[in-house]
Amino acid sequence: MPVCVTRAFAVLLCLFAASAWAQAQSPDSGYDFRVDDVRVVGVQRLEPGTVLTYLPLSVGDRLSEARAQQSIRALYDTGLFENVALQREGNTLIVDVTERPEIASFSIEGNKNIGGDELKDALAQQGLAQGELYKRSLVDQLEQELRRQYYANGYYSVDIDTQVKELDNNRVAIDIDVTEGEVASIKDINIIGNEHFSDDELRDVFELEASSPAYTRPLTFWRSRDRYSREKLLGDLESLNSFYQNRGYIRFNVSSIQVSLSPDNRNIFLTINVDEGDQYTISDYEFAGDMIVPQTSLQRLVTVEPGEIFSRGDVDASANSISSGLADFGYAFADVDPLTRINDEDKTVDLTFFIDPGKRAYVRQITFNGNEKTNDETLRREMRQFEGAPFSRRGVERSRTRLARLPYMQDVQVNTEKVAGSEDLVDVDYDLTERAAGTLQFGVGFSDAQGFLINGSVSHSNFRGTGNRLSLRAETNDYAKSVGASWTDPYFTDEGVSRTISAFYRNTDQLIRIGSGFDLNSVGGAVTFGLPITEYSQLRAGLGVERNEINSAVNRDGEEQLSDELADFIDENGKEATTYELQTGWSRDTRNRTFFATRGSNTQFEFNIKGPGSDLEYYDTSFEHERYFRVGAWVPGLSDKMVLSMDGRVAQTDVWGEGEDVPPYDNFFAGGARSVRGYSNGGLGPRDSLDNPFGGQFLTTLQSELVIPTFLESDNKSTRLTAFYDIGNVYEDASDFEASELRKSAGVAFYWFTPFFGLLRVSYAAYVDDPDNDDVDRFQFSFGVGL
Repeated sequence: MPVCVTRAFAVLLCLFAASAWAQAQSPDSGYDFRVDDVRVVGVQRLEPGTVLTYLPLSVGDRLSEARAQQSIRALYDTGLFENVALQREGNTLIVDVTERPEIASFSIEGNKNIGGDELKDALAQQGLAQGELYKRSLVDQLEQELRRQYYANGYYSVDIDTQVKELDNNRVAIDIDVTEGEVASIKDINIIGNEHFSDDELRDVFELEASSPAYTRPLTFWRSRDRYSREKLLGDLESLNSFYQNRGYIRFNVSSIQVSLSPDNRNIFLTINVDEGDQYTISDYEFAGDMIVPQTSLQRLVTVEPGEIFSRGDVDASANSISSGLADFGYAFADVDPLTRINDEDKTVDLTFFIDPGKRAYVRQITFNGNEKTNDETLRREMRQFEGAPFSRRGVERSRTRLARLPYMQDVQVNTEKVAGSEDLVDVDYDLTERAAGTLQFGVGFSDAQGFLINGSVSHSNFRGTGNRLSLRAETNDYAKSVGASWTDPYFTDEGVSRTISAFYRNTDQLIRIGSGFDLNSVGGAVTFGLPITEYSQLRAGLGVERNEINSAVNRDGEEQLSDELADFIDENGKEATTYELQTGWSRDTRNRTFFATRGSNTQFEFNIKGPGSDLEYYDTSFEHERYFRVGAWVPGLSDKMVLSMDGRVAQTDVWGEGEDVPPYDNFFAGGARSVRGYSNGGLGPRDSLDNPFGGQFLTTLQSELVIPTFLESDNKSTRLTAFYDIGNVYEDASDFEASELRKSAGVAFYWFTPFFGLLRVSYAAYVDDPDNDDVDRFQFSFGVGL
């Protein structure tokens, strides 16, 4: 090494050593010293003692470089300070801090479509609220997140103006003003690469759609399907993938997506590039894993067949069916994974349903939530899943259905959860929404059948939470006055035998609203028992007694009105009759709800006979079948809320013993809301010599309704909109039946289960088949009366 370089290096080394020695001796520099005192400067709202509590050192400790960095980091971590510095005066440590400003006020305005009160609550949890400390980074993050959410929902013209105003006492006011602008609409959706399906077929899968022509927008403005949303686009791409996967294109892929924006930020152009691939068929399927049930039983649950086109939806449905089947045997959390082995050479797919049943589960406890008015015991007697028993999916679901069918329940949901720390125990929770079960009312109502009503009643379908039904009623309407009482105990015995005791008195000026030509006084009572046969069906048996007295009607001039038919009946049978009735019947009810059902059926068969000892001996029998179908299960793409219901009834009455004819007050009448809408109640069928409806001994009707989904939140639970088609008539005798005499009508109907007036029913028959000038009543409504 040259001598000059050596000397220079030596000089530098000496200078460095001298500098270090001088710094160590200086009382105002360096961190390596013993702290004799600590002083805090810069605080405004905080007390110096508060700051000292965050320091990881105290008087007497030795301060090193590492200890100083640790102290600074600890103060920053509190979030209370914008700046922290440590200084030294002799052996006194100076802690110089700058406090963060306090938020005196925080407001965000103009964000109508993003956030709202939920956003404000979330911001408050993050520290953006009055009284919190101001952090500029949080405000910046908020502005970026708001902009991202607006862009994702198509608001590309959004303007976000953030103002942070400094106030006295180290405070700030934060005001965020959002100008949302108009949401960008989709101008065009272009699909590239599709060969097997047309653009229109694929666009039908999407929820998003291009803007409609200007002249059609007044008819479609409420749909808003042309408003871009990233979430909706991702959902549509998933629907597109399902569309292809369910048609055998298992290699389908969306290769790219382009979202283009017009210069004015108002129009969006979507371009979706797809690779369809080839169509594949199922070569065969097999089972693997732990098959705890015979393979033949599993095969009955599989809906796909070798040789058919592969469908991801059908394969997943088969896996879910197997899982549900295992759940009926107690394996509540069975996992069935449909594995696919793709053969690209012959375009086939081999399926393997891999079964992992897990451990058999048992129900630890069943709980009910929301039953504020119903006793726990009343609910538990509806259970078909029991505590301590093996879990059964079918039993849990059947229990839910039985609860939902109770007239005082509006909605029932069920959740099954594993017990923490256990592999074979589950809890079953039922979340209940109760209806108003009891009413004490004096009010008015109207029905097309009875006219204006004035009534007073005490009724309760869940008396004192027991499920017993009590009804005391007094009523007067346009042509009748009546009082009645009934008491029903649905669990008269522990085995589920029900008992109903009823009594009534009724005085009528006419049988139906549009007239019948005579008055009637009736008094009677009955005791009826319901005997369960199976889970869904029961027998009905009871005894009743009734006394009826016919009086001739009088017109406005005080003249007696007596039709030829009524005069003949009185001559042959007299005006008064006491009858003893044997009531029998059979019913099967699989509906998911009593009110506004969406699936299942209800079948009723009745045979009532006026027995020996009666002044008149005759019988009446009827058969009624009501069924609900989910239209979405037939036509893919339609809403699950779209339901088709059909309700058909056939009834017959005739003399079997004493008496010459069935009394006119026990004839059948047709027309009105419960048979053929569009016709006056009771206005169809035979008439007497005074042109009053006289009824007949044979009735047949069919009501068909298509439930139309609406925007109402309570859709299909307390409201229902339907399109209906009714057909039917009543005949003097079954031998008089002629199909050409059936009356038909079509229209729309709306139902609302109101909280105060009971069921509101409104219908309008746009089409009425009226060849013989029957009593037509296109618009019909009623409230304050039941189903």
